[in-house]
Amino acid sequence: MRGRPELKIEAEKLYKTKKNPNGMFVARMIQIPKDEEKLDFVLEIQNRKNKQITYKEILVTTDNDYYSFRLARGNVEWVSLYAVAVWDRLDHRLVEVAALTGKENYRISDEHCAVYREK
Repeated sequence: MRGRPELKIEAEKLYKTKKNPNGMFVARMIQIPKDEEKLDFVLEIQNRKNKQITYKEILVTTDNDYYSFRLARGNVEWVSLYAVAVWDRLDHRLVEVAALTGKENYRISDEHCAVYREK
């Protein structure tokens, strides 16, 4: 059912969830309002067997308006059995993380993420 798009995110909201191919890990993108004007996108990777969170970091901080966070939130994809990557709507890879260790294989610069915030 489609409705009107949310113009502002008021409370913490789960945006996207994706399991890896063997079902051992789950990656979640969470939208967390920072204050009235800012919004954080957090990537969380959790082991489904022991419920341990191996990675939880802020990916992007955007303005809390529809056009800014629509660009920032994108796609979560498992690029291998134990590595997850996140892309924005402009097809820029934001981060790639190894699920077993929580180590970042790749992270985009903060200067690029400033594009989502108005000056």
